[in-house]
Amino acid sequence: MDAPGVDLVIAGLRQSVAEGHDWYRAVLVAIGQWPVQEEEELDGERYVYLIDGEALDLMRLCERLCATITELVPEQQLLDLLAHDRPPNEVTREELKSLIGPQKYRAYLTYLYGVLVEEMVTLAVLDELRKRRRASGLTRCDVDIDEAYFYVYGSTRQELVDGFRRERGLARRRSMTLTELKEFTYWLFKLRLKTSDKSRVASDTKRALTELHRQMGARGKVSL
Repeated sequence: MDAPGVDLVIAGLRQSVAEGHDWYRAVLVAIGQWPVQEEEELDGERYVYLIDGEALDLMRLCERLCATITELVPEQQLLDLLAHDRPPNEVTREELKSLIGPQKYRAYLTYLYGVLVEEMVTLAVLDELRKRRRASGLTRCDVDIDEAYFYVYGSTRQELVDGFRRERGLARRRSMTLTELKEFTYWLFKLRLKTSDKSRVASDTKRALTELHRQMGARGKVSL
């Protein structure tokens, strides 16, 4: 890790916020300046910024940088951003791209589709399978979540988790950390791209995007 580079970025961020600039945009500028690194260990906590060296977890890096300006920013605004993904001021896609830079923006889009959208894939398929059963007049229209996983990935969730852990050399545990869950979801995304035909990938992704937009709209956040 380029520690001096990190220190300079944080110092620049603190100065910008202290001078009264929009703190959220200052954080995005700092993300654009952040030295390229996949992860770091800080105070015993693992911060993964680039999943598989490809997908930028923008909120995780926001969390890391916001921790350095807590006394300079309204507490409620920080909570809204980090806990509810509600920035104090919205930025357009083009502005976001300009603030964090084209390379990090592409990595962020990879995260958006590979993690956020992928999380919705099985939920959207689960809903679709339930609709099909109801339309067929079946009295039992409920569908087990493993049916959705099998439909999308060809295996049950536990089988997929086991495969992911074997491939990564991870120990078997009852639960996953949030970081591991994101890494698993991105692994599922790459598996789906590799094993499904293009039309099926497009169809499942479209359903997932619809579900994601629905959930974001319910939270009052209507655009990706």
